Amino acid sequence: MSIFKKLFGDKGDQPAKPEQTDRVFVNGKEVSGDQKIEVRGQQIDVNALIQQARGAQSAGMQQMEAQKQFESGQISMSQMMEQIQGNQSAATMGAMDAPAATAPKTQFVKKTQCHACGAAKMLPTKTAYVYCDFCSGLTDYDFQKACENLESMKPGPAYMQLVQSMQTDIAAAKQAKNADTFRGIQKQLFSKWVEVCPNAVSPRAKTDAAYRQQLVDYMAECAVTNEFDPTYQAFADTVKTQTGALVWTGTFPKTTVSGETFWPLFKTVREQTDYSFGIMKAAGVLAKHPDDAPEELQRKMTWSMFCQGWIPWLDTESSEKMIADVGLKGEYTEMEPKETTLRHCGGCGGELHVIPGAKAVLCEDCGTRVDVTADEVNCSNCAGLISFPVGQNRVTCPFCKSEARRMGF
Repeated sequence: MSIFKKLFGDKGDQPAKPEQTDRVFVNGKEVSGDQKIEVRGQQIDVNALIQQARGAQSAGMQQMEAQKQFESGQISMSQMMEQIQGNQSAATMGAMDAPAATAPKTQFVKKTQCHACGAAKMLPTKTAYVYCDFCSGLTDYDFQKACENLESMKPGPAYMQLVQSMQTDIAAAKQAKNADTFRGIQKQLFSKWVEVCPNAVSPRAKTDAAYRQQLVDYMAECAVTNEFDPTYQAFADTVKTQTGALVWTGTFPKTTVSGETFWPLFKTVREQTDYSFGIMKAAGVLAKHPDDAPEELQRKMTWSMFCQGWIPWLDTESSEKMIADVGLKGEYTEMEPKETTLRHCGGCGGELHVIPGAKAVLCEDCGTRVDVTADEVNCSNCAGLISFPVGQNRVTCPFCKSEARRMGF
């Protein structure tokens, strides 16, 4: 089964939409809202299907409104696409929710090997950022995990309003070729983006202020390097032209782009991305990644953002081809039971399951890198068990908020 059938379901298997009168018919027989029917081998409430249909209808009306605003010149094409994509993703994710509520899930682990210590990934990850079970280093990016909830990665209207308010300053900085001013604006935008889209970045950015600032600086420097390079901008102009020439088919909720017009755009973006990484490597920007991620991993994260944006607009075959071409396909193995030791994060108190031999693990709930080489310490005030963050001997107890320290410190 393809990744997209796993994530979004097979279109041919989708239940029929209920009529606007909320009357639902299955095999020609009317069923009431409090009944359950079988969908893809699972028992689903009819009321749940009615709610999905209402959501799809609402999203369709919003899509038509966005198209009218674009045609009248009230919004740009990119703004229209942002609105439509949000509505379509919401409807798609809503259609996933009901079957998933009762279906048992098998946990899978993405096959990957840590570039820092060489260890294989053994435990499932909660986020798209795959951290090593033994040394806590960033070792891979799980595109399938990133696609589980596309909506959680969208910045929302507050961020878009900030972007709009800075357009004049951005244009002035670009016109004057003032890299310092442009860099400052990008830092403001990325700082806000990290704040409103925590699921789109590493969990380390949640509580580690130094890491968060380094991440913002890195992203801003990537933007500056590309923006003030004439060859990169020539690619950008071509991308803009090809985007405007895209041909669309179908109607909501399955509007797709013609492959004949998409693949030339994809080819240009590939060339642009390869060029971008070349100039960023030469300028030393890639070395500034806060997780010391190798170039291959940074490329994966860049392509993931592109593919996530295009998944709703491509047919399944094209989507599969796209993610295979950019190396995001990935291999997954069913997780087998592993012997682990229960630890408690010194940052948030969350439970950590630690593989024997591990030296440091990353708490995916709060982003704290936890030292697991020593025994846990009981808080002297509440007796809660704590594993201390890497490099720290004193912390605020996550359970009672009193100071906790290791013996001798």
